Amino acid sequence: MILGITLLLLVVLFIGTPVAFGLGFVAVISILLFIFPSQLMQIGSIAFSQGTSMNQLVAPLFVLMAELLAQGKVAADIFTVLSKWMRRINGGLAISSTLACTIFAALCGSSPATAAAIGRISIKEMVGRGYREDFTAGAIAAGGTLGIMIPPSIAMVIYGIITETSIAKLFIAGILPGLMLSALLCIFIFIRSSLNPEIIGQIRERKTKGVQLDEKLVALTPSSKIFDDIKLIIPPVILIVVIIGSLYTGVATPTEAAGLGAIGSLVLVLCQGRLKLHLLANIFEATARTSAMILFLIFGGLALSYVVTYLGLAQQLADWVIEVGVNRWFLLVAVYILWFILGCLMDPTSMIVLTVPFLFPTFMALGFDPIWLGVVSTLAVEIGMITPPVGLNIFVLRAISDIPMGKIIVGVLPFVGVLLVGLTIMSIFPQIVLYLPSRM
Repeated sequence: MILGITLLLLVVLFIGTPVAFGLGFVAVISILLFIFPSQLMQIGSIAFSQGTSMNQLVAPLFVLMAELLAQGKVAADIFTVLSKWMRRINGGLAISSTLACTIFAALCGSSPATAAAIGRISIKEMVGRGYREDFTAGAIAAGGTLGIMIPPSIAMVIYGIITETSIAKLFIAGILPGLMLSALLCIFIFIRSSLNPEIIGQIRERKTKGVQLDEKLVALTPSSKIFDDIKLIIPPVILIVVIIGSLYTGVATPTEAAGLGAIGSLVLVLCQGRLKLHLLANIFEATARTSAMILFLIFGGLALSYVVTYLGLAQQLADWVIEVGVNRWFLLVAVYILWFILGCLMDPTSMIVLTVPFLFPTFMALGFDPIWLGVVSTLAVEIGMITPPVGLNIFVLRAISDIPMGKIIVGVLPFVGVLLVGLTIMSIFPQIVLYLPSRM
């Protein structure tokens, strides 16, 4: 039965069916074949309960916040300030892009959105100042993956809903791993650019929109424009502190924190005079489109999860693994590989909805912590998103830049290794993930 449902799901997805509708279709067919037609009413019940649940407001509100900040050019402000402060360090622009991704990730929740928002401004400037194209693409793609690790994270919201795990604790658990990964990426960039200076090139005199890049940076150094820089960087940082602080202290639920973030983003963009009527329409349209996609994924995932639970398939799989005596770490590595592959082929939320209902009971039976599992699964998907040949962030960079696909693929490979090091550290030392949630 497990094999039949799995094969049907693979066939449905292979022919190009959207993941959400594929999951729902397989759930309906499974109910008709293996349960009773009368149980089809459960799908309607799931859709109604989830569609009217206040918990479902978390994702749309964080998506709205991300769209406001991305289209309101806040990401560009963050990179501009950091690039000026870091320009004297080896690989300073690449480090600045990683740090900008880190900050924007705490305001976004989406990996492709983070890579696109920071990449649109940073790629042009890095290449213009002599950075090698493959190195530039690798740094932006890897930094963008932090978008689904550092809270808020749409992937963690989906995981929390599917597994009934505390979303607030998942968010807090992602802070230290996210900062650790950011630090690893920055250290790698510094060491690599120090050992091989040619990848960051020589400062070339090139004009962009009539302003020479060197002159532009010198004219805006922190010593001469420090107050202007602070005005740009402090509001987003305050917004991050409010969101994460309210969750950590328990002052706000995840839904309330998302509401604070959306309102704060709206006020920030409005005060900067960037909120135009046509821009607001684009923001609402993008938010509605993304939110609808997430909601349909939840409907389809929970419908299939109901089938799996009703038939006892997940528990059968867990019992079989225990009876056979499979080493739990061997199983974990095998699932990591599965997540890497799926991360190459689909977006993070689809991957989580597709696999977690089957795997979660097995991991719980083997003694893994659900919070830790949520974070490492997120990191595994991050790695898949920049793993050639079909990592999602690779195509995002190709769409927003003129860098050839071959150079992007070559550039991301060393950064895949850095993220694998991070995953290994988190697997060996789970307290990196669990320390902050345990202190809440």
